[in-house]
Amino acid sequence: MKYLFELNHPKHYYQFKYVMQALRAHGNEILVLARDKDVLLNVLQEEGVPYIVFGKHRKSMSAKIWGTFGLMVHYVSIVRKEQPDVFVSKASWYGTATAKLFHKKSVIFPDSEVVKVTNKYVVPLCTKVVTPRSFQLDYGEKHSRVDGIFEDCYLSPQVYHADTSVVEKYGLKRPYAIVRFVGWFANHDVGNSGFTLEEKVRLVKTISQYMTVYISSENALPDDLVKYKLPTPASLIHDVLSSADLYIGDSQTMAAEAALLGTPAIRSNSFVGPNDMSNFIMLQEKYGMLHNVAKPVDAIALASQLSKTSRKQEWIKKRDDYYEQIGDINAKIVDILENL
Repeated sequence: MKYLFELNHPKHYYQFKYVMQALRAHGNEILVLARDKDVLLNVLQEEGVPYIVFGKHRKSMSAKIWGTFGLMVHYVSIVRKEQPDVFVSKASWYGTATAKLFHKKSVIFPDSEVVKVTNKYVVPLCTKVVTPRSFQLDYGEKHSRVDGIFEDCYLSPQVYHADTSVVEKYGLKRPYAIVRFVGWFANHDVGNSGFTLEEKVRLVKTISQYMTVYISSENALPDDLVKYKLPTPASLIHDVLSSADLYIGDSQTMAAEAALLGTPAIRSNSFVGPNDMSNFIMLQEKYGMLHNVAKPVDAIALASQLSKTSRKQEWIKKRDDYYEQIGDINAKIVDILENL
């Protein structure tokens, strides 16, 4: 079988990395289609993964709309040439629509209940939907659930082993905090927000009283914060997070990653609230591994509190307890894909 994996974000690569390896080891062929977005292409190049670029990410909504037709034409031309049997994506309309056009099977892996485009346009087109067991929506017979969350695919102790030499190699000064700011230009980010510029500066100044601060940011940093920019390559972010004493930011993905790596984690953005996504609620309420804080001012206050005294060992214990309850998520996903 030939599996097409569509990647639109660095997380998508990490999520499917070991699934692709297992499928290939079983004698299947893998085709990677990648969007030119953020640092995804850099990560693929650094890890030696062959890929075909199917389009460039556009920030404005008007550019996204006007670029849809051209992107779809290119996507179809690639598929016509490569002839994949199964289309795999996070939740791509391009992938599921093209699969439908060529009478092929498609599998999507959504984990955010709030993404309306997925529920309205992508799910009806796909063959199979795979979600965490905690996912609050039900897609009927085509819906399969797995234990844990998708970040376990690449952060489980079964597959991930932190390289602690990264700290010394890049001169990171301990104790340190990782601060992450996203760009808020994804389709599902419309109408939502995180830290303002003023709040970013206040947050960094607050934490830097107690530990070194390193910033990862999708947007260019203002002059006041440039000196805090994280000096490591994007592909080493998990090693950096694993050794950190604190994480705080308005990113969805990196908050979960930090928690799963045993790092005290604070997530603050406008998604937090009564209608928040189930994976973040589970990490906070069931396992106590993540703090979801709606108001930035409250998040900054909590960051100040957590940065005064290291809670690292406490969070590592929480992480270990969590993984004792979660099986091999990659093996479960491979089984689903090979038995469609």
